[in-house]
Amino acid sequence: MRNFRVFFWLSSRPLWLCAAIALLTLALLSAMRWGGVLQAVELSAYDWMLHWRPAEPSDSRIVLIGETEADIHRYGHPLSDQVLALALQKLLFAGVRVIGVDKYRDVPVPPGTGELANLLKSHGNIVWIRYLGSGGQDAIAPPAALLNSEQVGFNDVVVDPDGVTRRGLLYLSDGNDTYPSFPLLATLHYLARQGIRPESGEAGHLKLAAATLHPLTSQTGGYAGIDAGGYQIMLDYPGLHGSFFTTFSLAQLLDGEIPAAALHDKLVLLGGMAPSLGDYRQLPTGMQRYGVEQHAYVAGQLLSIALDERPPLRFLPKAAELFGLLLCCLAGSAGGYRRNGNLLYPAASLAVPALIGIAGVTALRGGWWIPCVLLLLGWLAALALSFIGFAALEHNERRQLMRLFERHVSPEVAATLWAAREDFFSGGGVKPDQLVATVLFTDLAGFTAVAETMEPLPLMQWLNRYMDEMSRVIVEQGGMIDKYIGDAIMAVFGVPVKRATDADIAQDAVQAVQCALLMGERLQVLNEDWCRQGLPAIGMRVGIHTGPLVAGSLGGPTRLEYTVIGDTVNIASRLESFDKHLAAPRREQPWRILIGQATFHYVCAGFLTESVGTCQLKGRQNSMQVYRVVSRL
Repeated sequence: MRNFRVFFWLSSRPLWLCAAIALLTLALLSAMRWGGVLQAVELSAYDWMLHWRPAEPSDSRIVLIGETEADIHRYGHPLSDQVLALALQKLLFAGVRVIGVDKYRDVPVPPGTGELANLLKSHGNIVWIRYLGSGGQDAIAPPAALLNSEQVGFNDVVVDPDGVTRRGLLYLSDGNDTYPSFPLLATLHYLARQGIRPESGEAGHLKLAAATLHPLTSQTGGYAGIDAGGYQIMLDYPGLHGSFFTTFSLAQLLDGEIPAAALHDKLVLLGGMAPSLGDYRQLPTGMQRYGVEQHAYVAGQLLSIALDERPPLRFLPKAAELFGLLLCCLAGSAGGYRRNGNLLYPAASLAVPALIGIAGVTALRGGWWIPCVLLLLGWLAALALSFIGFAALEHNERRQLMRLFERHVSPEVAATLWAAREDFFSGGGVKPDQLVATVLFTDLAGFTAVAETMEPLPLMQWLNRYMDEMSRVIVEQGGMIDKYIGDAIMAVFGVPVKRATDADIAQDAVQAVQCALLMGERLQVLNEDWCRQGLPAIGMRVGIHTGPLVAGSLGGPTRLEYTVIGDTVNIASRLESFDKHLAAPRREQPWRILIGQATFHYVCAGFLTESVGTCQLKGRQNSMQVYRVVSRL
């Protein structure tokens, strides 16, 4: 007992240790997060969430005209101004709302230079690219006819350290002038027809329709210390799983093979889609797309924000990130302390990453990027530290106390009692306690006849499978398996933790009846499987009663067993065996469930029942009202 008193004194102060572990983990991971250590894995997690996000319908507002390898062989490279002018004329004649040309044309390529220039000057819905230049590369001017016009946008892109394009540039400034990007400019021309123009929104940020696009900062989302120059937004790339835009070849356009309806009122982007041109962008999830497709993704995202009320991608403030990380750290540290209590480590280890992943994908679909790796590491690191700290403290005491429970029928009972040892342990055993619980008895109908027809070993294997399946159901429904009695099972709902309220007692009764129905359904599946194997099918009777009883250790120094005793146990047993011909199990419904008046009072609102009547149970002087559970309501 001296060892137990020392342990209880130490373990009575777990909160400060859990808090210290959580704060230590929080400080460590915060330094890693804002120091950039986690950036690569956070970006990979972002890609993973994009991959698992549900597929979205293709964007019918945007059409791509690609210069393919076949077009290069047919029209030459670079395309002449005459070919480009003819392509633009075809698009204009089809009623295209906006044309975006993703082709450099700083140097004329005759013939047709004058014709192309006249088209560009006379049609303000044609947008062309330019390159502003970075990393030592010289700028590339737009066509001479569009110099100093509002029909030119840059096609410079931002690439992450791993070569993936996850960010889109909307504006760049050289200190004197501000330049729009090519996809933004094409989008604004498209939206102008509907009266939507760029406005100054919250904090002076770009506003399209009702949505404000907040620019990235150097610490946005999973980034840490990036160059956030210009006006950058995060790209969420809908439709990465397949072709997201309607696409035609240049030859199809020039040969008149594209129906006018497929182009009318569309935003059409014309650009290279031939491998030999090398105009590729590395997109998330390992996808490679042509440069013109990447521009289309940006334009499509902006159109969805302005016209479809799609929320722009948003990010948690630092305070919210820290708070979420703190919660995960606290959960991890508390989980380590309660490792033998309510948390089952294998299940928790699988559930927590899954929950964080689901939350991340769901949040991304709703327009929020959550740093999932940071949260997951917070939980795992705190859990590991907590486990190590408390394990060293508890090892010896647990070994001594568990000797008391090693012979228990149910290992769940031992684990629960260990978790609440201060309330249960007394004088080398579990102190008895009066409480109200629900007792469930099951027995097999016709087991004796089955046993006569089977050899002992197959019979044992057959019975073990039944016991294993039923035990799983009981445990899943929160019951405690008290004992196996031949082919019978006794389970209790409401122990060993004493129920404090009538609502808790009612919940135990509901779970017991629900458990009985699930056991019946599981038995029906077993019977079908046994019939296919040529093994006998079986029926099951169940008796359930709710009432007072006593729970505690029963036995002597050589054998102790945690169990419950009282008249409630006897009534449940008698209900199971009452009038075996009444609603006897049959092939279509191989179970029968009888409950007492007290249980009926708690469960009648959720289950279909029928009155059996006032019955005299075997061995009892007083009669009682008995009900049969038919099904769930």
